[in-house]
Amino acid sequence: MTKIIYKNIEQILPHRHPMLIIDSYKKIDNNTASSVIQLKPGNYGCENGYVLESMLIESVAQTVAAHFGYKSLMKEENDPDIGMLTSVDTFIFYEKVKDTSKIDIRIFKTDEIGAFKLISGDIRVNEKLVAKGHIKVFNPGERVNN
Repeated sequence: MTKIIYKNIEQILPHRHPMLIIDSYKKIDNNTASSVIQLKPGNYGCENGYVLESMLIESVAQTVAAHFGYKSLMKEENDPDIGMLTSVDTFIFYEKVKDTSKIDIRIFKTDEIGAFKLISGDIRVNEKLVAKGHIKVFNPGERVNN
């Protein structure tokens, strides 16, 4: 199982401050990856001392985007593959996340239909599962070369 840690996030993601929220990316294999966010009070997506649920969903989407971007970089393409979050399905939030937390995100590609990928994401703080769910993403760059 390959584990590659990548910290130059701006090279593999199109997001920029304040929307760039993940701090590092780790490729585990072709269908699995993880990322980390180290929050500080006042971070984008935080209110009243807690992380918004929508930011947790975005953290899963950005981990997927980093995975696509890293694969593009390894293929020596100039720009990361484009993609977009197309739907959010069955997200469950078990507890609120403080705005000082270190958040670990792990994604798994569970299925694909052409350029659409079905992704499962787990979000943990101190190894405790705080949220999980499924998203669908569209990634036309992956359509031919899966």
